[in-house]
Amino acid sequence: MKKILSIILVFAIVLGLAAVPVSAASEAPELTAEGAVVMDLTTGEIVYAKNPDERLYPASTTKMLTAIIVIENLSLGTTLVADEEVASTTGSRLGMRSGEQISAKDALNLMLVGSCNDLAVLFAKHISGTVEEFAKVMNEKAKEIGCTNSNFVTPNGLHDDNHYTTPRDLAIIAQYCMKSQVFREIVKQSEYTYKRGSGASKPAEEVTLYSTNWLLSNDTAMMYVGNDKRTPKYGEENGDLGVCLGIKTGSTPEALGVLVAAAQKDDTSILTVVMKSDGDTSGVYERFVDTIKLLNWGLGNFRTHMAMRMGTELGSIKIKRGEVNSVPVVLATDIYATLEMAQSEGSITTETIIDDSVTAPVNLGTVCGKINVFKDGKQIGQYNLVTGYAIKKGGLLSIFGIPDKTAKKIISTVITVIVLVIVLFAAYIVYLKIKSDRIKKRKAARAKAKEEQRKRDLLEGNPYDRYTRSYNFDDKDRN
Repeated sequence: MKKILSIILVFAIVLGLAAVPVSAASEAPELTAEGAVVMDLTTGEIVYAKNPDERLYPASTTKMLTAIIVIENLSLGTTLVADEEVASTTGSRLGMRSGEQISAKDALNLMLVGSCNDLAVLFAKHISGTVEEFAKVMNEKAKEIGCTNSNFVTPNGLHDDNHYTTPRDLAIIAQYCMKSQVFREIVKQSEYTYKRGSGASKPAEEVTLYSTNWLLSNDTAMMYVGNDKRTPKYGEENGDLGVCLGIKTGSTPEALGVLVAAAQKDDTSILTVVMKSDGDTSGVYERFVDTIKLLNWGLGNFRTHMAMRMGTELGSIKIKRGEVNSVPVVLATDIYATLEMAQSEGSITTETIIDDSVTAPVNLGTVCGKINVFKDGKQIGQYNLVTGYAIKKGGLLSIFGIPDKTAKKIISTVITVIVLVIVLFAAYIVYLKIKSDRIKKRKAARAKAKEEQRKRDLLEGNPYDRYTRSYNFDDKDRN
């Protein structure tokens, strides 16, 4: 049975006054995209959504899922070899030839930066044998991380009517991918250069591919964002609120313009997804226009607040049969919450649920409770509480709830008492022996004195023995 410790932790910056009232975020911008999502990259909270669960084609943003499967399952030092199927892949491509070799590291960078379809097929076949088998892996991974309305058929997003996802699912995939430092470092690059080797027409040829994500570097193409004419590059030089973190573009005639992007301002990172951006013939420009609007809107209206730090002590739990009776219960991870700019930190409250007890031995970080986090009374997350340190199994007295430290003192005291009793007993025995010896000596001395006196009396002719109170006569005297 679990006991519930309802600890309401107020995190407000009060400044001696009442909490700052919450003000609603400004109205979200108009978009050409048919589906869109704005998510706090850290917390995963969606703060804006337009048709978030509509099935749409992801195009090359599919490569995010392919990439994270590669990162989690393949050493980047692996050498990959292209075959005819890889070489015949259409669309945006590196142009691998059958028999050509490339390292997994180069292939991963080129697939994400240059959006190379052939390299996605190369990875799929190397990991699973066939594209069809790799698609199964993709769908399993998507479900594992929380996608509920997606189906992937290809590793690169080349059009298939049964290859679809939703703005919400695509945001979930992107957030998961951005937890990988390898992924984050790749998708923020504006270009990637490598030396093309075995099997190519020009061995050791240096090849540079440029990112299809114009938010990172394109400062030449002109477009309108609202009434402002500007380049697609996202940054302060264009009046934007943050720094672009990547992530991935997509575009096919069926999908139109697709873009997953992220930007950071101070401690706040905003993730945006736009799908089926339209306005020109392909939505190529409009996906950047929509994204810039959403990134600035998100960074301008929301902030990521650290509510509690990992390791914060939130109570203790009883330990049965342990070397100690209890152990601190601590938070297993940092807790963040998404707040509107003027929203008080006091809107975040928590409730802790700690187990009654655990039995030793207990490892460091053993889950022993939960903490529920609420914003304005609505639950926004649940996190693990864990033991603050490891506990070994206790000694014999731990069965009575006596910790080893106390038990050692008890045992030490008992041993001291026993030793003292033994010493006292031995001293008493010695005392008795000495006393007995003294008595024997006194008796022997008296006996000797009697005998000597008797002899003196006899020599002096006194037949009376004062000790025996009798007369001593020789036989001749008796006559």
